[in-house]
Amino acid sequence: MRSLILGIAFAGLLVVQVLPSALLAWQQTERLNGGRWVRLAVETRDPRDLLRGEYSVLTYEIGRLQGIGAGTPPASCNLEARESCSLEAGRSVYLRLSADAEGVHRADEVLFEPPAGDVPFIKGHLNSGMLVRQGAPLRTRPRTGNQPAEPAICQRLACLTGVVTYGIERWYGAQGVPAKLDRAARKDILVDVRVAADGNAVLDGILVAGQPFAKTARLW
Repeated sequence: MRSLILGIAFAGLLVVQVLPSALLAWQQTERLNGGRWVRLAVETRDPRDLLRGEYSVLTYEIGRLQGIGAGTPPASCNLEARESCSLEAGRSVYLRLSADAEGVHRADEVLFEPPAGDVPFIKGHLNSGMLVRQGAPLRTRPRTGNQPAEPAICQRLACLTGVVTYGIERWYGAQGVPAKLDRAARKDILVDVRVAADGNAVLDGILVAGQPFAKTARLW
């Protein structure tokens, strides 16, 4: 009887320890199998600047927004009263996406509420962000020859410049494999992502020079 009780207690302890990991694996597989497929480009960057070790840091092209058109500004940012305003770090944003001729998804517009309709979008969080109103300068264009620098002007209702993260900036791999990815030219790397209905994304796979490099494991 004592052995039976000890066995039951041990089994219960094992379930308590294993259950959280099993639930996470189940949820990950659900997202990977059920999300909308999106392919993203990473930002060109010197591989020697990336962290080495058991994971690679992926900086996405859509992670650095340079004057992208924005939807209706949040209530805290009254662009009728001022030319620009800073947005608080951590604010949720939703990037409406469209695929180019190569099937890579680019940012069309940044919104502050999930877009309506069946349009591809991804949810992120601002690390930093600045909104400017229509007609206001965004940044200075590089000087060309003897021509003076000309300011880039926001052509939309509002434009946003900022840094956005999506929760898919780290890719973990077997020992030595992330370092191999870091040595690849960033222009040759594409990342396949699965995006849930609410815009949250999980990393599905990585391609290098058009060839599969890694795939996220699934339960089924």
